[in-house]
Amino acid sequence: MKIKWLLLILGILVVAGFSLSDRIADDPEYLSSGVADVGTMAASTLISFEQYEAAAACADFASTVVPDNPGLLRVKGKALSAQGKYDEAVVCYDMALTTGEGDATTLSEKGKALMKAGDLEGAIAACADALARDPADLPALQTAGASSLLLGQYDEAVGYYDRILQAQPENAAAWIKKGDALLYISLQEEEQMKEAFRDIGGASGGSSFSPNPNAYMDAIECFNHAIALDPKTAPLLATRLVARSELTVQTCEDIVKNLG
Repeated sequence: MKIKWLLLILGILVVAGFSLSDRIADDPEYLSSGVADVGTMAASTLISFEQYEAAAACADFASTVVPDNPGLLRVKGKALSAQGKYDEAVVCYDMALTTGEGDATTLSEKGKALMKAGDLEGAIAACADALARDPADLPALQTAGASSLLLGQYDEAVGYYDRILQAQPENAAAWIKKGDALLYISLQEEEQMKEAFRDIGGASGGSSFSPNPNAYMDAIECFNHAIALDPKTAPLLATRLVARSELTVQTCEDIVKNLG
């Protein structure tokens, strides 16, 4: 396999060399940008073939000629992230950003690496910066939505998935994730209702709570959208709703028990 990717790099370099030779002769400084472009292209090609270690090595090799090039740093970060080396990938993205390459793509990829590394708040912050530059950046919205869901920030997660679905209404996975967030919101509402009726003498507290069934019904609507788009999801989502219904029954039983 190593021979294959070495031959692949060699082929890319030969083709690029022919295409750049005339320009380099007229403008020697063009060599640096040419090396960076070729190195980035070669590393990206290796990534597409899932040769991640080779891609990182290729980016490193080109960086010996063009240090701190943001394109090379970003593609190396992508290769490291694919290997599960998320902390190292974040370092590469940060270095790319310090060079002035503060584009949404770099920030979005940094956010994804941070999420994979377990830094969910950092992931959301990076994605927020990406979205400030490009509000339609779908990878940033997906990472921010997933991170918010994991953090229990369900209202925020719903907001991110709404933005995804505005751009991609046929995204079944986004409908499911939005439905999951709404299910968690409905569970929180039931817990609040149970707490309101926990004390027998606290009837006034119970009457001050107004349960809102919209979250649960909206979740069902989201799941129905997902099933319409991908019928294979039906068994999984049906199991989810059955489990959710069992929790509702348990909550009602607890309330009745507390009321005596």
